[in-house]
Amino acid sequence: MYKLLMLVTLLPSLALANAAEDLVAKLQGLESLRGGFEQTVLDQDGRRAQEASGTMEVARGNRFYWHTERPYEQLAVSDGETVWVYDADLEQVVVRPLNENLSETPALLFGGDPSAVGKAFRVEEQDRNGDNITYRLKPRGSDPLFETLDVTFDGQRPVSMRLEDALGQKTVIDFRDLTLNKAPAADRFDFQPPEGTDIINQQ
Repeated sequence: MYKLLMLVTLLPSLALANAAEDLVAKLQGLESLRGGFEQTVLDQDGRRAQEASGTMEVARGNRFYWHTERPYEQLAVSDGETVWVYDADLEQVVVRPLNENLSETPALLFGGDPSAVGKAFRVEEQDRNGDNITYRLKPRGSDPLFETLDVTFDGQRPVSMRLEDALGQKTVIDFRDLTLNKAPAADRFDFQPPEGTDIINQQ
């Protein structure tokens, strides 16, 4: 009876460990990805509060290029050390150091160090349907930007991310037409502000 109780007690922790290892293995197979995205923000009642779409590219080394094209243009670029957030309508760019905390910069899930995932999150398998698997990530740190992050894979290919904050607001990001592990252009993650841009330096 004692051995049975010990086994039952260990099962949840073993399942969490296996889920984390499985997710890390998938992330280790991703050197880069690029494609389109559609982003939807839902309020506490599940109503659409905001929609956006655009293109993105992420590569190992904490590098990303996130270009929102609709409903208004905004560009976020990181070379692994610096982040530029450019608002075309305002002709303004904010420059700041990259925050490598995964719980505050979800884009780094695909471009950061896969081995850091287990340190930053508790990982569990939320849903499985054949090759379609959703992992639920819960930040370990204090005062995170979100309560849970669900990331769904179809085999080795990311399908979507879903974030929920403490107030119940949800942000759903669906990926479209992804290309995996193709080397990015040399200058892809280097941003040069257009002439006349107002630069706000927060470094």
